[in-house]
Amino acid sequence: MSARTAPFLAAYDALLARWPVPVEALTVRTAHGTTRINACGPADGHPLVLLHGGGATSTMWFANAGAWAEAGHRVLAVDLIGDPGRSIHDGAALDGVPGLLGWLDAVLDGLDVPRADLCGHSYGGWIALEYALHAPARVDRLALLDPTQCFAGFRPGYLLRALPLFLPHRTPARARSYLDWETRDTPPLDPAWRELYALGYADFPASPVVT
Repeated sequence: MSARTAPFLAAYDALLARWPVPVEALTVRTAHGTTRINACGPADGHPLVLLHGGGATSTMWFANAGAWAEAGHRVLAVDLIGDPGRSIHDGAALDGVPGLLGWLDAVLDGLDVPRADLCGHSYGGWIALEYALHAPARVDRLALLDPTQCFAGFRPGYLLRALPLFLPHRTPARARSYLDWETRDTPPLDPAWRELYALGYADFPASPVVT
């Protein structure tokens, strides 16, 4: 753990500690690196694979994971490879959509999960839908929460407001400003998650995003 990423990882662990059920940290090694999966619920429950939004980390499911686990699901919350989180992209490049889907194939194989329910939020929703089209025999049910670019594109005004996120010299303040703008008409964000997102945006060495 470098000095640069230490505050982010500390915030990650603090948010994970708020999950209301015991969490098991699993790792799967693939050609692209090591993937972290935060698992909870009965070991023999039907797998529910969770794919978070860009920069959100698998810890974002703290408000939902307990209910799903108590309902009998084996919850498998994945940290996307190359994204801020505890997955480590130290192997081959993803090399586009086929590489991203192949990575998820390898993760499910490593978890010994032949079939699962799949739930994705935002960017994770796009990955979930792409994966269901790629491997329909492995997806029993599909849930998409605010999926990005699945059924409609971005409005130009949104893209213009989000553009600063992709400029150099990233800072936590820039990420906080974007989140506050994006969620201005919703209930307030959880402060700990908001700060985790901001730290990950500024200080985590993320890989190029596959779209």
